[in-house]
Amino acid sequence: MIKYLDLRTRNYEDRKKRIDFFEVDINDWKKNPYSFLKAIIYIELSTILAFFFQYTFLTANHISLMYCISGVFAGLLLTTNLDSLMVTGLIIFFLKGTFDWTDGLVARIKNETSSVGHILDTWGSHIGTISLISSLGIYCYNNSNDNLYLFLTIIILFIKIIDFKLFAYHQLFYELLNNDINFEIKKNNKDKNLKKKDGFIIFFIKNFLDDRARTVDLICFLIFLEITFQYEIFSKIIFFLYLIKTIILFIGIFYFYYIKKRIEEKISD
Repeated sequence: MIKYLDLRTRNYEDRKKRIDFFEVDINDWKKNPYSFLKAIIYIELSTILAFFFQYTFLTANHISLMYCISGVFAGLLLTTNLDSLMVTGLIIFFLKGTFDWTDGLVARIKNETSSVGHILDTWGSHIGTISLISSLGIYCYNNSNDNLYLFLTIIILFIKIIDFKLFAYHQLFYELLNNDINFEIKKNNKDKNLKKKDGFIIFFIKNFLDDRARTVDLICFLIFLEITFQYEIFSKIIFFLYLIKTIILFIGIFYFYYIKKRIEEKISD
């Protein structure tokens, strides 16, 4: 078993070595003060959790599942229409990434490596995003008693389910695993040229109201202000902006991956 201070030192050292992967440079707080502060919070909390988890039967994948479940639980609390529970849900949304930072540390402590772990982490992030936007729609309905928000929430979820790119990748991977098809990834610079050509617009749409921690934190903070001061305006604006982005992304993805045959440009039989 590893002592707490040794584990804390190890956690910090690991994060410093993996700047590109975590997109946070904890050696330079001036570059991005908020991300730096959030990273410190995650490191400290994940060290505490990992220290206790090392004495249990829980594996890194179990902790990844906690990350997935916490997003659902936070969303459920946000739909209760009870101030104390909704604030608790917002706090969980804010801190649930701690589990994501803990599972890898526990895996290294217990010498447990699993390819499923990365999938669980990505899945947990996806679940958190779906849970947040779904609970936000119900939250808006609770505040306004307008069925429109429930209808639009269903629309958003439906659009995400029928996402062409997601289904295409799922189908291709399924067929590849079952040896139904065989293809190679084409190496070309078309994607880079496209990014340079359409840089700002595509970059803005992809990163506007994305599922990164800083975006989720901002949304949670604005909703917290609503609950505290009874504004009831921020959530509605965020919800409609997210609806618009979802529609634009769906149309754009279908255009690029079906009409412009982006998938065919990436693979060859």
